[in-house]
Amino acid sequence: MKYQTLMYRLTHMFITGSAISLLSIPLAHALDVPATLHWSKRVELGTSVSGVIKTVAANPGDKVSKGDSLIKLDDRHYAAALSKARARVKDLGEKRKEAKRELDRAQQLYDRTVLSDHELQTAKNARVAAESDYETARAERVTAELNLEYTDIRAPFNAFVLQRNVEVGQTIVSELKPEILVIIAAAGEMIARGYIAQKDLNGLSRGQAVSVVVAGLNYDAKIKHVGLEPVKSDKQGIYYEIDIVFNTGERLLRAGQKVTIKLP
Repeated sequence: MKYQTLMYRLTHMFITGSAISLLSIPLAHALDVPATLHWSKRVELGTSVSGVIKTVAANPGDKVSKGDSLIKLDDRHYAAALSKARARVKDLGEKRKEAKRELDRAQQLYDRTVLSDHELQTAKNARVAAESDYETARAERVTAELNLEYTDIRAPFNAFVLQRNVEVGQTIVSELKPEILVIIAAAGEMIARGYIAQKDLNGLSRGQAVSVVVAGLNYDAKIKHVGLEPVKSDKQGIYYEIDIVFNTGERLLRAGQKVTIKLP
């Protein structure tokens, strides 16, 4: 590993008769670490529902914003299922209310000794069944809502589109094997990954301010991770992985670019 060591010498001079004393103190140490750029977040997007691709709005190289629709399935089947689920919740909600009213009336008659134990228990059972049917319908409605939502694959954060694996009209069957429809990488943030010798680890900690030089431009950065296990070794010693995270702003950088990490 090649690195540069910068030494600053503070010299104090004082004269006593004809004698001169020199006091030299090392003040700073800097280390340049060769590194490679990686995406800070790389995500493979798919869906848990099946259907026919209706629209595709994601192409490799596109920059998309959080919430943008990337791929959309034909959602008519799922929209109909949601309408049915909502209607069922409404119907069973009314039956639930009616079962409660019947139980209240049965309890009043029972308190007046007009109703038998069996008849009161029957009213209670009907109330429990109506409540159970209602809660089941509500759960089915949530499932229907999620299925409809999953027909529209949206960007979870600002990103670059790396790959798109489907075309309009293509059928996907996610129940059998979930398919990767599009791959994205977070925009505006990257990781510089390098390897640092064991002897240079002292004083480095997560969150520490450092810098990254990319194509002659300097970026403020922070240490995200310092490895706990060695990843390679040579005659000079063993080396640990170090990850540096930094904001790229509006500048487009690419994974695989060679950069330099500047450590204090």
